[in-house]
Amino acid sequence: MFRSLFRVKVSDRRTGKLIGYAGDVSEDGLRLICDQLVEVGSHMELRLRMRGRDGVMAQVELNATCLWGRENPQSGHHELGLQLLQPGNEYVAFVERLRLERGIPATAP
Repeated sequence: MFRSLFRVKVSDRRTGKLIGYAGDVSEDGLRLICDQLVEVGSHMELRLRMRGRDGVMAQVELNATCLWGRENPQSGHHELGLQLLQPGNEYVAFVERLRLERGIPATAP
């Protein structure tokens, strides 16, 4: 797990509306920083987008379930813990691209 704070935009896949930004990212989940609290157990259809240092836009679509939610008293934003449902190879490649750009070693197989 590592922080990708405010580089990865998270949108509702159905509406295209920006929901928030990914905080901590891992192969099976992420922390979403947003303005609105989501009910625990809610299913979310998401699109993650990030422009790499090379200027190329990376995008991946995924489904997630909200495991927890809370308001951050310091920022006033809401934070959601999301578990990804069958993240797939595209998401794994997305996470690896984040790691490479930050100089973080790849995970062991």
